[in-house]
Amino acid sequence: MAEMAASPTSNMKNNDPGILPQAGSLVSQLREMKEQPAFRRALPTILAAAVTVIGLFAYFVMQQPSRTTLFASLPESEKSRVLDALKNSGVDVALDPTTGDVMVPTDDYHSSRIMLAAQGLPTVVPAGYDNLDSIQMGSSRSVEAMRLKQTQEMELARSIAEIDNVLSARVHLAIPEKEVFIRQESQPTASVFVQLAKGRVLGRTQVEAIIHLVSSSVPKLAKEDVSVIDHNGSLLSNSSHTKTGIMNNSELEHRVRMEDIYRSRIISLLTPIVGPGNINAQVNLDIDFTRSEITEEIVDPEGNALRSEQNTNDLTRERPAKGIPGAVANTPPQEPQLTLEQTEVGVSNDTLRSSSSSEVKNYEVSRTVSSTMKPSHRIQKINAAVLIRDEVIIDPETGAKTTLPMSEEMQLKIEKLVGDTIGIDVNRGDSLTVSSSTFIDTLEGVRTNWYETGWFRSTVNQFGMIVILGIIVLGIIRPLLSRILVPASAVTGVGMSDEDEIDLDTVEVGAGESLEDIKAKLKPKKQAISAEMLDTANTYDDKVAVIRMIVADESDRVANVFKSMLNKDMAS
Repeated sequence: MAEMAASPTSNMKNNDPGILPQAGSLVSQLREMKEQPAFRRALPTILAAAVTVIGLFAYFVMQQPSRTTLFASLPESEKSRVLDALKNSGVDVALDPTTGDVMVPTDDYHSSRIMLAAQGLPTVVPAGYDNLDSIQMGSSRSVEAMRLKQTQEMELARSIAEIDNVLSARVHLAIPEKEVFIRQESQPTASVFVQLAKGRVLGRTQVEAIIHLVSSSVPKLAKEDVSVIDHNGSLLSNSSHTKTGIMNNSELEHRVRMEDIYRSRIISLLTPIVGPGNINAQVNLDIDFTRSEITEEIVDPEGNALRSEQNTNDLTRERPAKGIPGAVANTPPQEPQLTLEQTEVGVSNDTLRSSSSSEVKNYEVSRTVSSTMKPSHRIQKINAAVLIRDEVIIDPETGAKTTLPMSEEMQLKIEKLVGDTIGIDVNRGDSLTVSSSTFIDTLEGVRTNWYETGWFRSTVNQFGMIVILGIIVLGIIRPLLSRILVPASAVTGVGMSDEDEIDLDTVEVGAGESLEDIKAKLKPKKQAISAEMLDTANTYDDKVAVIRMIVADESDRVANVFKSMLNKDMAS
């Protein structure tokens, strides 16, 4: 069985002779080091040092305040002046490791700016077009273009930083190089980064103003190519400035304005009846913003008019032959030589040869062309609700306040008045609701949770610091001092007289008693210490202390024991 049990171990060693022995030796070395008295004595010190470092790190982390940028894009010379002024004033100032901007605690932001303004600092915020004076002669066109672009960015950033709620701004312009062919030319783009004050946001009009400012300052820069981003990473510029977006915004503004007009009419009408502050009204309008135009042409077949008329009549006459018969005499003359000779009675002797006539009449058919455009912003439906405060009645006997709901007669009267005021049409689908209820006299403000208040956070930080210091002092430093500063009389038993000696037989040592309990029993009288006390000692240090006491009490006997042990070793 022993051989079978040993075979797997031998196989493992044979299969991997390099890893297991090294791992086993490392574990054995760690165990030996752990069992050494020096390591045990140094272990509390190591733990104390580790806990102290962790506590100091936690303390410094809790003491670090939240910081914000005081000035952005300052020249290095101005940064040094601002840093010196703030340090001399006792402000905890620091530099941003990424951008190099001056940063101060959030609570000291406004006071720092006021203090620096009193000292005339900074003198330039930032340089802007003044940087153009520093361009050296002989610089290439690319360097000059980059310097000019940087100057434009700084000037735009200065202008944007003057807007309310904007602490700092940075502008990035992407201006492409000019191309020979117009078709290959790219349009410039721009990006604006704004850092807002804590808890502040930019309105839509302010964002559009920034977009217009940047697009108007750079040639050929369209408003659609300008992006505005805040410090939270939110895109403030969207497609609302396009044609469709502007149309939607205008429609929404028109609807809100019309609803406000209707609501003000209701309140102004009912205020003299129920009193000021006793009415609340809301109106919802369904408006059709569809634009449509109809063009139609109507033809009237019965109605016609003579537009033009043309008549033509053709007559041809033939003259009879007369005179001496002959070849020439009987030949009729040519047409141009025809002369009509009238008879005595005024009738020509010519004979009608042919006759033709024609008549052409043009009529115009009656038609009507009409163009009709349906009105836009047409109200399709009105939904209104009116809420009136219940009447408050005070009992003259008890002084208690009671509320009286609105009567049905009064409700019908108000419905009639409001319906006629805002034009309620039941056939169109309009609805009007009138009701009464009790109103709350006092409105509660926004409540902040108790764990979100400033005093609670500061209290937690101070309490955590006290707990960490207490753990370090009471749990680490005090036990170390008690081990280091052990009284000599407690170890060596010096100062005890012969009258204070007691018999060991009268001392009862219980299981699990510590060295301090044994010292308290031996303190009244000096007595020899037996080796049996080693069994009652729990820790290694207690056993060492008991051995020291035994050696101090019976030094001669211990010396003889060591001599005998040395002699045995030498003899062997």
